[in-house]
Amino acid sequence: MKPFFSIIMPLYNCESTLQQALDSITGQFFKSYELVLVDGGSNDNTQYIVNNFKKTGEVNVQFISEPDRGIYDAMNKGIDMASGQWFYFMGGDDTFSSSTVLGQVYQAIQNEPADLVYGNVTGATSKTKYADDTINKVLSRGIHHQGIFYNLGIFNYTGKYNIKFKVAADYHLTLKVFCNPAFKTKYIDLDIARFGETGLSSSTYDYRFFSYHYKFLSTHKALGKINDKATCLQQSIYCCLWLAKEKQSITFAWLNILYYITGLNGLSISFRVKTFLRMIYWSLKK
Repeated sequence: MKPFFSIIMPLYNCESTLQQALDSITGQFFKSYELVLVDGGSNDNTQYIVNNFKKTGEVNVQFISEPDRGIYDAMNKGIDMASGQWFYFMGGDDTFSSSTVLGQVYQAIQNEPADLVYGNVTGATSKTKYADDTINKVLSRGIHHQGIFYNLGIFNYTGKYNIKFKVAADYHLTLKVFCNPAFKTKYIDLDIARFGETGLSSSTYDYRFFSYHYKFLSTHKALGKINDKATCLQQSIYCCLWLAKEKQSITFAWLNILYYITGLNGLSISFRVKTFLRMIYWSLKK
């Protein structure tokens, strides 16, 4: 019988935290799950820990180790390998908040079917709790993927993670779900996980995605659901300029900036001209 949950874990050199993450999974009272481990070719003891874990036979484990093109490439591989009805993504430095999380999420799904179910997460070091319980929070800042459970059908419809977004591809996919009326989302006031705060997303900003953030919300008619549209627009324009200055994703940045300076009535003519000239300057500067 197929498992209800597929827990997909992208791994890379996480020997110091992996066992704790695995223990938090095997400690779940609800047992209808499989574990899909996708390692990017770790050169520490990560693979040794995984192989020892597999020998216990305690959980149905699928495991591959090979070079990848980043965390979202690994997640996409995990999606292809998984056989569960619902997908959950956690890192080698994440842990479930309690031993009853999977059981409570399962019960919530049974009580009120949805396509995406999400709850609260807490930073493992900072102890900061994130409860994205309003649509404004979700669309403005996103949800940590450690708090989200996705029905398999979502990926059949939206496709997998866009690996061109280095640290915000999970946010991008979440937005595609929340902005599509075909999907039903459900927030539950449940502490799902404690997430590691030393990974790539803690030290890297996804300028490419956020140059596109305002445009995405606009084209999906979701701007009216956020409180601070001006800040969102300013952030996206700044990211376009940054990409041009750093000679990164210039075509993508130009497409976004042209959308902002030609299609938004709220921008003054002088601002449009200055922004356009800055893009030309940074794009051509050696």
